[in-house]
Amino acid sequence: MPVKNIKKSDVVAKAKSAKFSYIITLIAAAVIDWKAVSAIVSALDGAKLTSKIPFLEGVTEEDEMHVIECKAGTVVPVINPGEAPMDGNAQITGIVEGLDEKTLDWAYSMQGEEVVAIVERCSDGKKFAFLNPCTGGLTFQYQSIGAQDGGNAGINFQLTGSDCPKPMLVYEPATASQG
Repeated sequence: MPVKNIKKSDVVAKAKSAKFSYIITLIAAAVIDWKAVSAIVSALDGAKLTSKIPFLEGVTEEDEMHVIECKAGTVVPVINPGEAPMDGNAQITGIVEGLDEKTLDWAYSMQGEEVVAIVERCSDGKKFAFLNPCTGGLTFQYQSIGAQDGGNAGINFQLTGSDCPKPMLVYEPATASQG
């Protein structure tokens, strides 16, 4: 289980500056109520999620979300074609800006684990959720920890999903405490 996570309120003011292009909120897939997610996704008409992400009973959103700020220009979220004609698979690469103890602990504990990602584009505040029940989340892998491009310390990481009909959704919950 991941370590105590960083709250979005701790990084939002700094991350919303022009320096950052994306803020990514990561949640361990093991604490997601996938049955509830499945019901929500199957009821969707389109690719917009307006419900908050449901957690298992007893799990609090604040304890499970880990927010990372990414070095400008390094985040690349894409949907690649899947093997089936209607499927795609998500892949997100990026570099975490800087290193701190909580993020380093989180990266070590989540290496190879499944996560759900909420990617927020700082330029317009648009959010995208990568959480389809057919994938069970994205696999978190760090590629390197330490000096990155430009010489600053950080974590180069990749999130990879499996084939799914809707691997990414626009995320606009009316009552989400994401920001």
